[in-house]
Amino acid sequence: MPAERRSRVFSLLPLLASAAFFAAAAPPDFEVVTTIPVETAISPAGTRSAADVWPEMIRGARRTLDIAEFYLSGRRGEALEPVIRAVLAAGRRRVRVRILTDVAMAAVYPDTLARFQGRPNIMTRLFDWRKLTGGVLHAKYFVVDNREAFLGSQNFDWRSLRHIQETGLRIRDPLCAEALGRIFEADWNYSAGDGGAYDRLSGMPALRFPADAFLAASPARFNPPGVAAALPTLVGLIDSARCRIAVQLLSYSVEGGREAGRFTVLERALRRAAGRNVRVSLLVSNWSLRPSQIAGLKDLARIPGIEVRFAVIPPSGRGFIPYARVIHSKVVRVDEDLCWVGTSNWGHDYFFRSRNVEVVLRRPGIARVLDKIFASLWDGPYAHKLDPDREYRAPRIN
Repeated sequence: MPAERRSRVFSLLPLLASAAFFAAAAPPDFEVVTTIPVETAISPAGTRSAADVWPEMIRGARRTLDIAEFYLSGRRGEALEPVIRAVLAAGRRRVRVRILTDVAMAAVYPDTLARFQGRPNIMTRLFDWRKLTGGVLHAKYFVVDNREAFLGSQNFDWRSLRHIQETGLRIRDPLCAEALGRIFEADWNYSAGDGGAYDRLSGMPALRFPADAFLAASPARFNPPGVAAALPTLVGLIDSARCRIAVQLLSYSVEGGREAGRFTVLERALRRAAGRNVRVSLLVSNWSLRPSQIAGLKDLARIPGIEVRFAVIPPSGRGFIPYARVIHSKVVRVDEDLCWVGTSNWGHDYFFRSRNVEVVLRRPGIARVLDKIFASLWDGPYAHKLDPDREYRAPRIN
């Protein structure tokens, strides 16, 4: 190589190395974020905690912060307190903060909501779909500057950041953030009495998601164009399975309400999967041992190729904590790399009456992380195989 040309090439090496470093250091578009209950042996599989990620995201807000939560329940000195302070600080630095929460749950947990009301640049509204669908705001997500978002099973609850097993996603994908922003905007406007909010939403240009990363939501008729209907999407994922399906939920129910009859859409999909020799593993919380749910689980457990286990998280050393010490994630894994992470348990109302949001991904890296967490639970000391011929006692919840 001529000396002059060799000199030019070597002069570029530091620049190329620097570019490679920043490319390698670029954050992922989707990051699994968990809560691991203290005093347990559940593996976080290398994930960061929501208690760390949430304040980091909120501190990064420059213009807007839109928060949609089933309820808000803080306790002084607990893990949610830094998050609450970060939201208040965002308002003080003139970030427009909007908090939308379910009307019924606001009556149950009014104190934390009251800490935000009347604060600079922070607005709150109550979401009431009881007359519209009979449902609730069950989704748990927030959107920062319309550029990134968080979505997952974690409620805005001190217990969800310390005493409940949870799974969510930090989303740096602008299209998913925009979709969640459109959902929030319509729900926010409807909650203020705007009866045309969903008509305007349905008239917006369709969002164009790639096949390997897209948003699904419920109820389908209140979704932005381009956002998939959650239930048929979930059934489609199950029907696509060739080898394995692993599902983790708080609860599974075939009850459909007086007018709906039994809700067996997902049961039938799992039966079809088992019938074509797909291995199905369903892990639920011990809260599902209640009489309203146990019969449906026993029906599944009797099917060859389907194994049902329930997880019992031991009490905290500080004593009984209401509505805690439970697995609460809503995760589905199909074959090598298909992933579903969202806010819906498996029951009729989650898909037809209540607002929920989910992300569907084909990401081998995400799949490996979710598999490690699932295996830590499934094969760990807290999971027990459901015996369809045994009688179970429902646990104390509150």
